[in-house]
This record gives sequence, C-alpha cells and structure tokens, in this order.
Amino acid sequence: MTRTCVLAALAALLLAAPVQARVVKEMQVTRTGKVAAVTEDQVTVYRLMLDNGRMIVIGDKAFFGPAGRAALDQAVERKLTVEISGHLLIHNDQPPMFTLPLERMDVRGLSAQAPASVQSPAASVQEQQSGDAAPFKAAKLRFDKSAPLGQALDAYAFFSSRSWQVQGANKAEFKADLDLSSVSETDSRFIARLNSKNLQDTFKSITFVAQIVLHADGTADCPDPALEAVFQDGTKDRLVLKEPPNYYFDRIYKNRKIKLDYFLSKAALNPKYGKGAGTAGPQ
Repeated sequence: MTRTCVLAALAALLLAAPVQARVVKEMQVTRTGKVAAVTEDQVTVYRLMLDNGRMIVIGDKAFFGPAGRAALDQAVERKLTVEISGHLLIHNDQPPMFTLPLERMDVRGLSAQAPASVQSPAASVQEQQSGDAAPFKAAKLRFDKSAPLGQALDAYAFFSSRSWQVQGANKAEFKADLDLSSVSETDSRFIARLNSKNLQDTFKSITFVAQIVLHADGTADCPDPALEAVFQDGTKDRLVLKEPPNYYFDRIYKNRKIKLDYFLSKAALNPKYGKGAGTAGPQ
C-alpha cells in the first residue's frame, strides 16, 4: 500500500512539472500575413499573423536594424501584407519562430521612399572596402566555424556602417560603428543616470574594431578585438575584453547586442553627460 502511494505521488509530481522547452522541427519556409507588434515586460516583439489564425514570431524589435524596424513598423501601422522567407523553428510549448537574420522579407505596398524589400535586418548598412576583402569574408574563425566571417558580420543587426581595409595578403582590418539608436534603458542600467537617453548626445561613435589574420587553410584568427568610443567632447576610450573569451564575436554570431556598460558607466559619472555618482537603477 505504501509503495503504491509513493508511486502515485511521484506520478503526480511528474505530471505537474513543467515541460522543458525544445525544438521539435526545423524547416525552410515562406509565409505571408499581417504583422503585429506586441509589447510585454518592456520588450516589443513582431509577429506574423497568418490567414489561418495562427502566428509566427518574427523577432524582438531590438534585433532589427533601422531599415528593418522602419519596414515592419509601416507594415503594422498600415496593415500591409508581408512575405517572409527563412528558417523556422517549431517548439513543443511555444509559438513557432523565425531565426534571424531572415533570408528575405518583402513588405508589399510601401511607398517609393521606404524599402520595399529587406533581405536581412542589417541589409541597408553601407559598407566601404579598400582592397580585396573576399578571402577574409569567406574565412571561418578558428573558434567558431558555424558561418563564414563575412556572413556573420553582414547579418549583425546592430551595425550602422561597416568597412574593410586589406593591409596585406593575410591581414585585414574590419571596423563597424554600433547603431547607438538601438540602445535603450532595457540594455543597461546606466542609461537612467545619463542626462540624455539618446546616446548620440553622449557619444560621437562607438566602433567595433577587429584585426583579421588569414591562414592558408581558410581559417582566420582575430586577436584582441575592441570597442573604441569617441565622446562628444572628443575624448577617446578603448575596451579589449579578455573575459569572457571571444565575447564580441559570440554576440555578433548570435545577433545579440554588445554590452556597453563600461562606457556608459564612465559617461554617467562625467558631469558633462551624466548625473554623477548615485543609484544606477536596479541591479
């Protein structure tokens, strides 16, 4: 009798335990529908509402560059039809979602001034190139061979400009300005301590800089990538992160925002830009 009760209790606990989220199917798809923007816990998410009443998560608004956000916001406001092609993940306990970057996004009916087709969240970013950067773009980093380097850098949604400068047969420099307009209070507790929440009032630029070393086997290394900040008064600062290792490229390959707390904390303590020492918001 006791054993039966114990087994029954264990069965009840198992049934009551939450099911662990997992991907049950992946596929390449093209889907058409209207776009909705839903905000929960200060995070805005775009959803593709299909004609059959179902929906697919497109992605967080913060993950899209200026062109992508503008196109999707127009689609929401004007109830335009959007066709999206991309890699779809179907989970066991949550709505299906596209992985970013999208392969193609066509917003039908935009005005001539607006982008009618967005190939990826970062598609509109201008790029400058000095020398033949193709071998460097085709290389895969030795510590992350999931995608060619150029593909990952092109797909990153939070660059506002990119440039390549080839410095030799096996060396090139990549620079990209971060899109300061994409940074909000949800990204750093120090923004609440700044005089202006618009980071362009504090910084002229924050630039990702990487020296790429190409190897004969088609792989590449990038020793000591850095962020270089220029404040509005011309003061410059530079940050090379040793820990965690490969932090910058890990964020880029996963299409996630790079944390700027180092520069923002300094700005908050500077009376030109911040409110000085004090509570920087919730930890």
